[in-house]
Amino acid sequence: MLRFIAFLRAINVGGDRTVKMQSLREVFESLGFSRVATFIASGNVVFETTTKKTKTLESKIERALKEALG
Repeated sequence: MLRFIAFLRAINVGGDRTVKMQSLREVFESLGFSRVATFIASGNVVFETTTKKTKTLESKIERALKEALG
């Protein structure tokens, strides 16, 4: 397994919309990633996967977040 960190911009930086870190973890877990953890309410997510292609991961995560969070 490879360990990755997703640094997500504009998560909980103010405004009306707050994303709970539990919800964010659930999105990553639904993608089949393991050992998913978030760092405080920053939107940074640590996870493990067997996929080595970072562009593929990026696209997959982006689509899932857009679908789940708008």
